Amino acid sequence: MNEINIGKNITKFRRSKGITQDELASYIGVSKSSVSKWENSITYPDIMLLPQLATLFNISLDELMGYEPQLIKEDIQKIYFELAQEFAQNDSNEVLKKCEEYIKKYYSCFEFLKQMVVIYLNHYILFENKDKILNRARELCIRIREESDNPQLIKEAISLESLSLIMANKPSEVLEILGEDVKVFSQDAELISMSFQLLGNINKASEITQICMYQHLIGMVGNIAQQIMLNINNLDVVEECFKRGLGICELFKLDEIHPNVAVNLYLATAQAYATHKQNEKALELIQKYTDVCIKHIYNFELRGDKFFDKIDKWLEELDLGVNAPRSQKLIKQSATSAIKENPAFVGLKDEYKFKSCVLALESN
Repeated sequence: MNEINIGKNITKFRRSKGITQDELASYIGVSKSSVSKWENSITYPDIMLLPQLATLFNISLDELMGYEPQLIKEDIQKIYFELAQEFAQNDSNEVLKKCEEYIKKYYSCFEFLKQMVVIYLNHYILFENKDKILNRARELCIRIREESDNPQLIKEAISLESLSLIMANKPSEVLEILGEDVKVFSQDAELISMSFQLLGNINKASEITQICMYQHLIGMVGNIAQQIMLNINNLDVVEECFKRGLGICELFKLDEIHPNVAVNLYLATAQAYATHKQNEKALELIQKYTDVCIKHIYNFELRGDKFFDKIDKWLEELDLGVNAPRSQKLIKQSATSAIKENPAFVGLKDEYKFKSCVLALESN
């Protein structure tokens, strides 16, 4: 990230043009000592002189000042993970102030604003006034979709805004934004793959097809977990959903390559079994949830495998790369809370296996 430093930039551009301090002073109409003070950051040029300096160097005012409102991807990732770590270690309200300072500084960098929305949604649970954080996330989403000219970014902002409303328990507003009917699933990626195939680039076509399969797979298991929760009172539906979801998880080794979606399936089914007083089955899945969390989520990293052997580059190029969007400390707290504080498991709290799972989640 470049900070505003007019003095260093005047020196840099003056030298690149082969201009002496005397020549610059004469051109601008100031003393040589004034130019020297500018370049040593003792004083700054009068604001009325900035256009004249930029014209002399044949650069924009932003270049003269060293100001770059658009952050590159690596800068955004660096800031995100820095803030995520601070949320785990410091007072949340102090970190929030730092977030807002960044937002003010890079208010026109819409990719950055999107990631600030993500960090707010991932950490809102830390705040006493959760609605305030969710509302701020929505404000940023609205700015992105109203001011950005990037169609994909606007689409992502709409999805994040809808998610913030779900978290705030405002489903009617989500339906106002998204509508009530499901649109036909886009086949753009598949068509791109077919195009590369026709061009003879089989490797690229295969890469895109793998990415499509990976995303469809994650979406499928996530939807199955949701279907279980929607039919939690119908054990027949729950068990059929779980059988199919578990089959997909085992077949594609989702415990390893995308443990988040796998543990959500185990958790949803455990809640269903607990609701129907089938405690042994519930405890088996809580144990499964615990094992996957400790082995794969506490050291979370997105990755492919022998089947998905062409997606690693794509994963690395995601907004936050392959790393977890929250600190390990907060991941552990969230994983433990999902079991320990889950009202569905109140009747299991005195069970030895339940206690041992909670202890394992807390101590590993």
